[in-house]
Amino acid sequence: MPDAIFAHPRLAPVYDAFDGPRDDLAAYVGIAGELGAHRVLDVGCGTGCLAILLAGTGRTVVAVDPAAASLEVARAKDGAGAVTWIHSDAGRIPRVGADLAVMTGNVAQARRGQALKPEDRGVILRPAWRDSAPGRGAPAGHRWGR
Repeated sequence: MPDAIFAHPRLAPVYDAFDGPRDDLAAYVGIAGELGAHRVLDVGCGTGCLAILLAGTGRTVVAVDPAAASLEVARAKDGAGAVTWIHSDAGRIPRVGADLAVMTGNVAQARRGQALKPEDRGVILRPAWRDSAPGRGAPAGHRWGR
């Protein structure tokens, strides 16, 4: 279940404006390049900034998010046609044969609007880890100071 701000049809379209510049995304593109990842799973893709950026580098990208309104925003962006969008909770991500799974922002830290306890993080991380290629893992990050 997504946080209300990401799922509300009137709030999701303004999310990117309040999120500011996404300077943090270059690191994920760099990781994908270093690992030679050609097929990337973006867990908790939100409004699709990273998914579209990765697809723009020629990678096959599958992006998953539980917030339908955020996915609608993502699907309307330039370059969105190069991404496969899936409406799903992180705990029910289908296998997509990814070389690499990524999570930006607080995806690995929050669920249903509450901070995740360390022992519960597997709910989100397990499906992403399961789907990424051996030795590639699932890079996750937090945008400190935002």
